[in-house]
Amino acid sequence: MRFELKMPDLATTDSEIRIGRWMVEPGEKVHRGQPLLEVETDKAAMEVESVVSGVLVEIVSQVDDAVSVGDVIAVFEVADTAKSSPMTRSAPEAAPSASDRSAAGTSPPPVESTPRVAEGAKGGMFARKRGAASPAGYDEGVRLTVAERTASKRLQESKQTIPHFYLQTRFKASAILARREATASVKLTWDAFFVRAVARAMGRFDRFRRRLEGDRLVPLATLAVGVAIDHAGELFVIPVVEPADKSVEEISAEIRANVERLRGGDADARMIRPAAMTISNLGVCNVECFLPIINPPETAILGIGKVAPCVVVREDGQLGVEPCGTLALSVDHRVAGGRYAAEFLDAIVRELESA
Repeated sequence: MRFELKMPDLATTDSEIRIGRWMVEPGEKVHRGQPLLEVETDKAAMEVESVVSGVLVEIVSQVDDAVSVGDVIAVFEVADTAKSSPMTRSAPEAAPSASDRSAAGTSPPPVESTPRVAEGAKGGMFARKRGAASPAGYDEGVRLTVAERTASKRLQESKQTIPHFYLQTRFKASAILARREATASVKLTWDAFFVRAVARAMGRFDRFRRRLEGDRLVPLATLAVGVAIDHAGELFVIPVVEPADKSVEEISAEIRANVERLRGGDADARMIRPAAMTISNLGVCNVECFLPIINPPETAILGIGKVAPCVVVREDGQLGVEPCGTLALSVDHRVAGGRYAAEFLDAIVRELESA
């Protein structure tokens, strides 16, 4: 008996669904609940499981194909006595449907497969099956994932429609280093200090707590500071909600917990959520300074460079060496002018130096 598997409703996006990779080959035996393929949307990479046990006869939708909910993606040969029902997220081990198939020899209605979030993105954005090389060895290139294409579109739109301007400065990192050393057992993340500093500075600069809609600056219902995270070659932003009211320890624990959820394949952790502003830390990559692109509809983004020894003038006028870091603030000029943004950046520095 032949079963046609349809693309299920992922319930996470209305955007394009694209086949990332197949985990089985035609002719292989599969069992109910076995991951069959990985699909990609603009928000997540998810695995689709089999709802039947049998032999994969045909792969209908190939790698990089765009599909819609309800499209047949594969055909299986199963025993005539097999019964199945779609598996759901809330009950992945649901009992088979009690209804029997009709007369033997007629094809049963298509059966929807089940999605689940891919664990660890299965090796990153390039870990997908590529087509065979051409006889001449010509490299036809690698297609961007749906998430990458979405990010490219958003960032291109940002640079084309948002009038960016940039401010750079340094901050003394001695207070942060001392705080981290004093709480070494807790292992505070660097990003927690920047999230809290940005949030507390926002409390004194109202324009950065708003969003530009047409010709109006609309206040945000909830203040969240996003943390840019690179996971398996893809960019995610983890929002920390109302961080100004939280301690550095609480923020650090929240960031770590969300990163672990992301690494574990939690679909909710991969969802795009609004933030007032994002921080992007490339200091761990030995980058001194960079100018990040604003993530619309946000109005600013803070780029954080590495901490390194630098020469400073102490209060007594003497020269000294202290650990310093670099900050670069990218701002939407429609929302804030140069002096206003400069004072905001200075407020961030003061918060960091008094950590």
